[in-house]
Amino acid sequence: MSSKTVFVPSRLHLALAAAGLCALHVSAMAAEDLGGALSTVEVKASVEKKKLGDSVSSGALGRKSELDTPFSTKAVSSDEIEDRLATSISEVLKYDASVTAISPPISTHPATIQMRGLRLDDLNGYKVNGLANVNRGTEMPLEMFESVEVMKGLTGYMYGFGSPGGIVNYVSKRPTTSPSFSAALGYQEGGAIKEHIDMGGRLGEEGGFGYRLNLLHEDGNLQEESGSIKRNAAAVNLEWRVTKDLALTYDSIYQRRNSVGGTDIIIAPNFKVPAPIAGDSKLNSIGAGSDVEYTLATAGIEYRLNPEWTVNASYRTSDSTRVYKKDQYYITANNGDYRDRVTSELHGYRFEQTQASINGTFDTAGLTHEAIFGLMSQNLESTSSVTTPKTYIGTGNLYAPNILNVWNINYSGGTYRDEATRQEAAFASDTVRLNENWSVLGGLRYTRFVDTAFSAKGAVTASYPANKTTPTVALMYKPAADTTLYASYVEALEQAATAPTSTVNANQVFAPIKSKQSEVGVKTERSWWNATAALFHIERGAQYTNAANVYVSDGQTKYEGVEFNTVVQAAKNLSIEGGAMFLRATLEDAAPGYSGKRAVGAPRRQLSVQATWREVLPGLALHAGTQYLGELAMDAANANTLPAYTLFDAGFNYRHRYLGKMVSVRANISNIANRKYWTYYQENYLNIGSPRTASVNVRVDF
Repeated sequence: MSSKTVFVPSRLHLALAAAGLCALHVSAMAAEDLGGALSTVEVKASVEKKKLGDSVSSGALGRKSELDTPFSTKAVSSDEIEDRLATSISEVLKYDASVTAISPPISTHPATIQMRGLRLDDLNGYKVNGLANVNRGTEMPLEMFESVEVMKGLTGYMYGFGSPGGIVNYVSKRPTTSPSFSAALGYQEGGAIKEHIDMGGRLGEEGGFGYRLNLLHEDGNLQEESGSIKRNAAAVNLEWRVTKDLALTYDSIYQRRNSVGGTDIIIAPNFKVPAPIAGDSKLNSIGAGSDVEYTLATAGIEYRLNPEWTVNASYRTSDSTRVYKKDQYYITANNGDYRDRVTSELHGYRFEQTQASINGTFDTAGLTHEAIFGLMSQNLESTSSVTTPKTYIGTGNLYAPNILNVWNINYSGGTYRDEATRQEAAFASDTVRLNENWSVLGGLRYTRFVDTAFSAKGAVTASYPANKTTPTVALMYKPAADTTLYASYVEALEQAATAPTSTVNANQVFAPIKSKQSEVGVKTERSWWNATAALFHIERGAQYTNAANVYVSDGQTKYEGVEFNTVVQAAKNLSIEGGAMFLRATLEDAAPGYSGKRAVGAPRRQLSVQATWREVLPGLALHAGTQYLGELAMDAANANTLPAYTLFDAGFNYRHRYLGKMVSVRANISNIANRKYWTYYQENYLNIGSPRTASVNVRVDF
């Protein structure tokens, strides 16, 4: 890791809080339930699917139930994440057919997904508790979160700049209502062992002070690309009700994650996509890998002015520094021959965000209003190594790779600020209840944005300012309390992608891209099933690599699709969850030879289904699932198409009380058929698909 120190105060706070909380937990007393701002969380042994009536984050719109949100949403609870032994965001969301995994968990760009055929923005598309978070190169420690939520489509009003694909929001674990302590030990095929401790509770006569502490260590080899992982993580979540109307919160996460694996396969359009290789094939050079240090800290305050109005304010910092050496295999022949190019570099990112809002309800002219007004300021600073070798070190063949040594290839020259972005925004929305059945939502967000790129000597090389008012409007109709029909329209800006390192204009920065979306949908929650369906139309500025291998911003891409998700309680102990997405995505108004082509990386169709059979025997549940990803275009000219593939998974969880302690045993096998396949990462880039992998975990709740 570099000599750069990343957010020392946060580490110190974590260490002090962890030491103090371990001592506090010993003497914790059971607390009464609390209302108002503080949460009340119970640790449960049973697992249920999240329902549409459960709340999800809607950014500037606050938290609303999925049923009352005029956008397509999805939430996965920590119980389900734990039962499936998911280790990455792609595994968490793999049974949502609108989500596509586009990078392996141990690559230099993990935790990267697409929604509706659109890659999420690494620096604006992933939030923690609704606020900014650095996700580039960072696979978040899932063990620290109560749930993972997604909002699909444009979120310009709700969150500001971001990809029109959607937003992922990680929701932190909160203090438990009564004292809790659990310890878990896990094993993943290949040799990786994980230890995890989770404790929480409340202190004081009325439980006014709440705490939650999570500690994690994982180390060992992995099946995937014969790689390895080593990580240490900690999270502290504190809540303090100062008075019945005033609450303070503090949340902090630290993770150091070192991994080996994740070689890029780069295919120019004049070569064919090679036959896929086994997921446990070793491609990395000796000494290649990724080392990421990540911190996040948030202080918040909530004050209830009266029963109808509440004021919230928060300050967030999020830092990430990653040092990596990465192999990139440039295909040179249709038989799988390649040239091995190794990159060695450092990237550092620091987010700061301040946000304040006031929300409440009022009646006027016989109508009920739910209003929110807020201000936001956000800064992102990016640093890079001054000298970043991109060295061709040899040749080989994918089916007989030549593993070389790269210990002597290192970045040098220190670091410099290569890019800075600033966003300042004011937002307001009003949801007006016209009658028992009809309501209308209107929101405006005014954003001042500037993206500035710098040379290694500090000179400004490009600057892209943008001042934009982005509207959100939606009409909702509830024919019954358990059903919502809606139509919505959103506009947004997103920070453009930089040119890939494989292009002639590598790392060039572009002006922000405009997007707009129309969507109509329906959501319903019945006693034994729920379902959501949506039709959407998205238009955005296009970026692609042309025939001269220059990355350009040119033309427009249109995404038109339909998505459907459902959970059915087919029998007393049998639930089936499934979904489908059908997508038509085309490039228009671009250079000759590209207009009318399929959009890069957008699959024509995706399908998924998962079945869970509970109480097969007392305390025993089985689950099995499958995912289908349709073919997709690899390049703007559609010279290469990535074939479709289907994956299967299965596992079980067993819960039983021994000596007064709840013991949970979980096991899972992913890619049961050990299917060989490629995953798409970005235009002309492939990664090896994960091999068959078995995992097991034992947890004891004391």
